[in-house]
Amino acid sequence: MANQPKTEQQEKRHEGRTANTYHHFLNELCTPGDMSKEEAEKATVAVLGALEKRIQPTETNKMEAQLPQKLRELLDHSGIDKSAAPQRFGKDEFIEMVASDLDANPEEAESISRRVFATVRAQISDGEAEDVASQLPPDIAQLWRERPT
Repeated sequence: MANQPKTEQQEKRHEGRTANTYHHFLNELCTPGDMSKEEAEKATVAVLGALEKRIQPTETNKMEAQLPQKLRELLDHSGIDKSAAPQRFGKDEFIEMVASDLDANPEEAESISRRVFATVRAQISDGEAEDVASQLPPDIAQLWRERPT
């Protein structure tokens, strides 16, 4: 590695940090031990996909800018139209979307949503977390702020 040009070394370090940040995110989500990394990825895309349907595209971009690069890439390939106007729905519809995407029951979908939200909040600034919450109806904002159980 010492013989490589500095720019290539820097690129390798950057890729390593990017991968470590993403793996840290997944590990945090998997910590209770009941979810594989693949399930955690699928859960994150389902929950954030539903969230991004509910908030302004500019807020989606600001939130995603603070997430790990590999997670942003997953979300970019999820098929969500990030330029679309926000849809209006409450917590029940939100949970139904997540449950449908994950083939889970509503209780599992709510628990998973809470875990994904907590993990995302740990990755973004407090100000950004509040900006996201301010665009949500009270019932989803409460879910966004709750600690996982």
